[in-house]
Amino acid sequence: MRRKFFAIFFAAILCVASLAATFFLTKSYSENPIIAKSAKAVTEEQTTEAVTEEPTTEATTKSVNNNYVAGTSYAKAVPDMPIYDEETDKFFENSVFYGDSLTVGFGRYCEALGEGFFCNPLFLASTSFSLKQAIGPVTDTTLHPTYGGEKLSPEDTIVKTGAEEVFLFLGMNDLVWTDTATTLDEYNTLIFRIHNKSPEAKIYIIGATYIYAPGQRFENGYTNANLRIFNDALYSYCENYDYLEFINIGDRLIDSTDGLKSEYTSDNYVHMTAEGYDVWIKVLRSYAKYFTAVEAAEASQL
Repeated sequence: MRRKFFAIFFAAILCVASLAATFFLTKSYSENPIIAKSAKAVTEEQTTEAVTEEPTTEATTKSVNNNYVAGTSYAKAVPDMPIYDEETDKFFENSVFYGDSLTVGFGRYCEALGEGFFCNPLFLASTSFSLKQAIGPVTDTTLHPTYGGEKLSPEDTIVKTGAEEVFLFLGMNDLVWTDTATTLDEYNTLIFRIHNKSPEAKIYIIGATYIYAPGQRFENGYTNANLRIFNDALYSYCENYDYLEFINIGDRLIDSTDGLKSEYTSDNYVHMTAEGYDVWIKVLRSYAKYFTAVEAAEASQL
């Protein structure tokens, strides 16, 4: 009996001692700022890991764009059009292409194919032009394209042209030195300025084309992987507005490395050969045919 009593007594003492040790250790842990900070960091990391979900690949689509595919394979599921197609080209009759050096090259390509080719769209573009410059102030030294001998902001230039279809190709120069989020914010600013001044115009965002794989600049993140992230974000953005459409030319120009095919680059970097612009024409005509069919279907339902 006495042995049982002492066993219970010593067990109680050990229990109390254990609780006291836990209390003092916990107090010491929480009062040590270095330990407490580390504990907080671990806790936050674990919490973030617990609540983070895999990004969804299901795109939010408009009611009529069955030809978009969710995720990164968002090219229109329509066949290439021929280089010459006067009927489809009527879609571009009152359009403007506004952009950077790749747009300059596209304008020269169309001009070389003769008067009337592609219904003579207007090209307003400058080499090295960027979104940052496009939304910045217009001065004598900025690279804003001129129209009618006058240098204006993009939104004012487009008002002056009276264009009904506006094709924008910008952002690649920005991504050389800045991050994707900032570039998207700048695109958002430009798009809303254009829409506010030309609410009847349809705006088409041509996604970034890719870099010839050996020409990627890994030291500052100017890579094909980051360009694809940018394009995915642009596509998702365009899906939110009826006046916006995303045009994916880039995926029609790449090889097995997801970089620009060698036969399409004129400088082993990003600029295009005539063969590359042949693809631009075919893809743009494919989209034009698709958009024309959609507009006709919507008109028939009125």
